[in-house]
Amino acid sequence: MEKNMKHYNIEQDMRYLQLLSQSFPTIAEASTEIINLQAILNLPKGTEHFLADIHGEYEAFLHVLKNASGNIKRKVNELFGNTLREQEKRELCSLIYYP
Repeated sequence: MEKNMKHYNIEQDMRYLQLLSQSFPTIAEASTEIINLQAILNLPKGTEHFLADIHGEYEAFLHVLKNASGNIKRKVNELFGNTLREQEKRELCSLIYYP
C-alpha cells in the first residue's frame, strides 16, 4: 500500500507540474512567479472600516469613503512630496476626492 501511495503522489505531482509548465515553461519563469506571489502575500493589509450608527452623518461618511481614510493623501505626498507645495497637494487631493 505504501508503494502505491508514493506512486500516486508522484503521478499527482507530475500532473501539477505539467499544468504549471504550460504557464511557466522555464525554471526561471516559475521562480519569478513564485517570488512575485510571495511578495504580494507580504504586502500590508488594506484599510478596513467598521462603521456603526451613521444616521444623519452622510457627509462625514461620504468623506471617509472618498478620501480612502487618508490613503489618497499619503499617496499624493509619496508621489509629489518634493515637487508640489502643500496647497497644491491639498487641491489635488480635493480634486481626486470630489471630481
